[in-house]
Amino acid sequence: QLSSALLPFSLPKPKPKPKPKPNPDPNPALRHASDGEAAWGRERGPGVWRAGGVAMGAVLSTVVFQPPPPVYLSRHRIFWLSRHYHGGYDDIGYEIPAYFLDRGSNLTILFSHGNAEDIGYSFSWFSELSQALGVNFMAYEYTGYGMARGRFAMRRPDLPRLEPSEEAVYGDVEAAFRWLTEVKGIPSEQIILYGRSLGSGPSCYMAQKCAREGVKLAGLILQSPLLSIYRVTFDFRFTLPGDFFANIDRIGEVEAPVFIIHGVDDPIVPFWHGQALLRAVSEPYRVKPMWVRGAGHNNIEVLLSLDRRLMPALREFFAKIRGMTLAEWLEESRNYLGVSPRQEFRTPVDSRTPADSPASPASPASPASPASPASPASPASPASPASPAS
Repeated sequence: QLSSALLPFSLPKPKPKPKPKPNPDPNPALRHASDGEAAWGRERGPGVWRAGGVAMGAVLSTVVFQPPPPVYLSRHRIFWLSRHYHGGYDDIGYEIPAYFLDRGSNLTILFSHGNAEDIGYSFSWFSELSQALGVNFMAYEYTGYGMARGRFAMRRPDLPRLEPSEEAVYGDVEAAFRWLTEVKGIPSEQIILYGRSLGSGPSCYMAQKCAREGVKLAGLILQSPLLSIYRVTFDFRFTLPGDFFANIDRIGEVEAPVFIIHGVDDPIVPFWHGQALLRAVSEPYRVKPMWVRGAGHNNIEVLLSLDRRLMPALREFFAKIRGMTLAEWLEESRNYLGVSPRQEFRTPVDSRTPADSPASPASPASPASPASPASPASPASPASPASPAS
């Protein structure tokens, strides 16, 4: 409280803080979205783009989709699928990675992965699985996951990073299916849709879409599937507005054999989800399911591979959808594989090959018995998809 007379100068007045300037929109056309239309727009400031005209949908997207740190595959293993934003802005395109394993088969699996994984997590597992089963295999990435989450996945470097949404995932599976049928020339009746956990959503969507358009499919495999996102936590008898991946509303329209695999002790997607989906499948397309006792959500492949139930079950399903006996399917697979598919794949316990390992005296030329394929005496667990809780 000094008098101004005591000061040889006057104190400067504080300058008002400048008002923050709004971020320029790189594309003003993206601001427009009609009511109810799924359009891409900015909702949480710079650097974040989300699908959906409703803020609640954007909040749920952050909860539902949990992309893990990317696992990068070498460039020679992948190719890129062209994608477009939903909402009519086809001039804004980007790309998602995918890979295709050609085994020379007349059956092709189109795989949709789970939530907390990407196509890099399970590449080794499915590479060996497709070889052992003798089927072609394709996996694609979801928008906002793995190598499809950064700027480098887009043709427009001026736009921020991509983030996943339900609508974008549906567009991703359509792009993958279109590539198989139009680019590779694979007939749709030779394609099997395979969805794991969250991937059951795009698989059921694509199967329903094919049924409505009169496109025949070879089959549908659902592993640890969910009725819908809300029903993972709440046992609703009907689908609420805003629910994601409502498979229970789609699977009744599927016109292809449906094979469901679910762990009885699944703590993430309860076992009764698989049971309810099986009951909703039209009876002509209902295939005997595989309920895995002692299995949770992320260890089904490991348990089924250890007791050697996974391969026979899948081969029996492939034979059924082709109208063949299991022996006929095995014989046909042997013709284009060059080896007998009865020989299961195996993972060495260390850097040595199975033949060099002292723990693996058995060899493919001397199988232990017709019912149990040759394998090392104490094989390590096959390379599991190593997916966190999806």
